[in-house]
Amino acid sequence: MADINGVTLNAGSGPTVYYTITYSKSRPNNSQMTYNFTIAAALGSSGSYIHSGYALLCTITVNGSSGQVRIKAADNDNWDGTTPRYLYVTVTCSSTTGNAAQGVRFRVVSDGRMSLSSGVIDNSSYTVTSSALLTTACGAPSACSVSPTVAEGNAALSWSGASAGTNNAITGFEIQYSDSANNADWGSWTALTTVSSSSASGSLSVAPPSTRGSYRRFRIRTQGAAGSSYYSGWTVSSNSVRKNTPPEKASVLTASPSVYSEGPITLTWSGASGGTSPIKGYMLASKTSTDGSTWTSWNVLENFDLSASSGTRTAAASTTPGTYTKYGLWTIDTLDVYSAEQVSNTILCVAAACDEPTIAAPKNGAFTYNLNPRVLLTTGAQPNEQVVQVKIGAESWQDGVNNPSLFSPSGAVGGSAAVMFKAESQTAGAKTLTVRCVNPDFEAPSAEISRSLTVLASPFEEISANETKVKASHITALRTAINIVRNYYGLAPVSWSEEITSGRTEVKNWPLHILEIRSAVEPVIAVINQYSTDSGFAVPEPDWEELGTGRPRAAAMNQLSELILSL
Repeated sequence: MADINGVTLNAGSGPTVYYTITYSKSRPNNSQMTYNFTIAAALGSSGSYIHSGYALLCTITVNGSSGQVRIKAADNDNWDGTTPRYLYVTVTCSSTTGNAAQGVRFRVVSDGRMSLSSGVIDNSSYTVTSSALLTTACGAPSACSVSPTVAEGNAALSWSGASAGTNNAITGFEIQYSDSANNADWGSWTALTTVSSSSASGSLSVAPPSTRGSYRRFRIRTQGAAGSSYYSGWTVSSNSVRKNTPPEKASVLTASPSVYSEGPITLTWSGASGGTSPIKGYMLASKTSTDGSTWTSWNVLENFDLSASSGTRTAAASTTPGTYTKYGLWTIDTLDVYSAEQVSNTILCVAAACDEPTIAAPKNGAFTYNLNPRVLLTTGAQPNEQVVQVKIGAESWQDGVNNPSLFSPSGAVGGSAAVMFKAESQTAGAKTLTVRCVNPDFEAPSAEISRSLTVLASPFEEISANETKVKASHITALRTAINIVRNYYGLAPVSWSEEITSGRTEVKNWPLHILEIRSAVEPVIAVINQYSTDSGFAVPEPDWEELGTGRPRAAAMNQLSELILSL
C-alpha cells in the first residue's frame, strides 16, 4: 500500500468532493507516534455547493487511535465553489517499530439533518510511515553482588540484567568502589576499572579494603555505543566485602594431668572465636624443658578441623622423667588466618601414673533422687596400691585416706578394686563428677574420668494411712522414678504389663503393679551391693510390707518411695 502523504481522494458526486491529505510526524517516545494531518477539502467545480442542512464529519484512524475534525456544519455553513477548506487532525498511536508502515483509515460520514452522498468516503488503502526509533540509554544491571562477603584475598563481583538501549549497543561497564569502617557510613566513590563487554552480565575479581575489618561496596553502570550521554544509571552492589580479621585465641588452655608418667595428655580449651570468618580448626604445638626455665622452640604436632570455640584434644608428651612440657594452641579461621597462640600450663613427667579407673555408675547424664549420690567404680589394674579421689563440681578432691567415711573400702586399695563413694549431702541440680586414682604419695595421678549427673527433688507425695487416696498418679510416679534410677545404674528401663489410666484402671490390680515395681528395684540393689557390703554403703535387702487386699496400703507405697530416694 502507498503512503497517504500528498494523496487526493475523491468522494461522492453532485458535487464530488476532493480530499488532499498531507501529514507531518513526530515520535514522542519509542512506543508512540504522533501524526499531524492536514486535509484540503474542495468541491469539484466552481458552480458546486453544499448548503444548510448537510454536514460532514471526518475521522482518521491509525493503529486503533483516532482523531476527528468537522468538514462542514449542518447549519450556518454554506460551502460554495472550489476554494479548499483546510482542516487539521492529530492522531497519537502506538508505534514500537521505526520506519514502519501503519495503515490509515480515512473516513468521512454525513451527520447533518439531511442525508448527503457528496464527500462521504471510507478508505483504508493507504499508510503512514513511522519515524525512526529514538536513541535511548542503556539499562543498568538489575543485580550486582560480591562473593564472598568476607575475604582475605580477592572476591568476585558479579552483575547481570544489563540491557542495550535503542540504537545503543552495550560496549562495556564502568565500575567504582567506596569503603566504610562500619558498613553504614561510606566514603566517596573511586574509579576502579572499565570492563569491555557486549554481554548483559559479567564478573570481575576485586580486592577488599586494605584495612582489616573494613567494608567495600561497588557500583556499576552500562556503557553504550551512543556515547556517555546514553550510559545507564548506576547500580550499587546489594552487599559488600569485608577484609577478614584474624580469629581470637582460646582464653584458656589446660593440659592434664599436670603430673604424669605416660601419655597421652588431655588438652582442654575454651573462649576461642572467629574474627570476621568462622573457626575452621586449630594448630597444636609443644615445647619442652629440662629445668622449667629454658625451653625449646615450638614443635608443631598437628593441624585439625574443629569449628567449636572450645574442645578437648589428646596430645603426645615426653615420657622422659623430669621433662617439662607445655602446649601452644592457635585458632585458624576458614580463610586460613591464624590467631596468636594460647599457652597451656606446664606439665611434668614423673614415674608411672596410675591406670585409669572405670565408672559403672552413674551413667553419664543420668538423674538420681539420692541427695548422697553413690559412685560405683573400679580402679585401674596398676599399681597394686592406689588411692581413689573424687570431686563434685569445683569442690576439692576427696579421697579414701583423708575422707574415709565417704569411701568403701577406705584408704589405699589394690588394682582392679571395686570401690563405692557416697557423696556428702548435695543440693538438687546438675553436677559434674570427676574421678581419678593416685599412688599413696599422691603423685602420678591417673587420667581423670568425668560424668555429668543431676540430683532431683523427690517426686513423691506423702501418703497417709486412712487419709490419702492412692491414685493412678502415685503408681505412675513410682514407675517413672525407678526407671530413672535404673538408668543411673546402667540398667534398662522396665516395660510395664498394664498402662495405668486415672479413672479406668481397676484398683484390684494394684498388688500386681506394686510387685512389678519391687521387681524393678531389686536389680538396682544387687548392682549396688556388688561394690560394698559395708553398713552405710550397702542397701539392706528390703523386708517388703504386706500388700493385703482392697485398696493400696500407704505403708507399701511409702516403703517403695523411701527406698527409691535412698538408691
